[in-house]
Amino acid sequence: MTSSAYIYVSGITYSFTGVLSIRHSFSLKLSTDADSSAGVNTVSGSRNQPDKVVLTVVESDTAHMQGWSASMLQALRVVKYNRALCTVVTPAMTYWNMLLSDISVTQDDTNNAGWEGTLTFTEATPEAAAAVVDDNSSTTTNTGSAGTGTVVSGTPLQQMLDRAGISTE
Repeated sequence: MTSSAYIYVSGITYSFTGVLSIRHSFSLKLSTDADSSAGVNTVSGSRNQPDKVVLTVVESDTAHMQGWSASMLQALRVVKYNRALCTVVTPAMTYWNMLLSDISVTQDDTNNAGWEGTLTFTEATPEAAAAVVDDNSSTTTNTGSAGTGTVVSGTPLQQMLDRAGISTE
């Protein structure tokens, strides 16, 4: 049960006691609108969805030191809370610009000195940062606001990178 995946956030590498499984997801939201001008077998309006990778991991104090698993869970919560951009490295591929979008943890008798859980990482795309997509509609609605007296410039992705302190120059 050696760690076969890890994440890199703001200069810190997070390795896990064990990685039980890694699930990669690459999806396309299909549209019912067909446009024959784009060519055969092409559907207009279909959109690529953000890539996702789900890690099922185990953290245990017995493999490290007392309090390790609780500290790791707290660190992951901070990464999610701060919406920090992550690099997720797996044997199959490396993902950049990922957000820790969900943490689900179970503590039970099988690992009473730690926890087992799933960590869902979702690709931070400019569209995802700038808009909300109604899953019941193909219409994208911009709900963002620059606030009173605030000038916001650049693409949403560039704004996220700037907030994370990542230079693209």
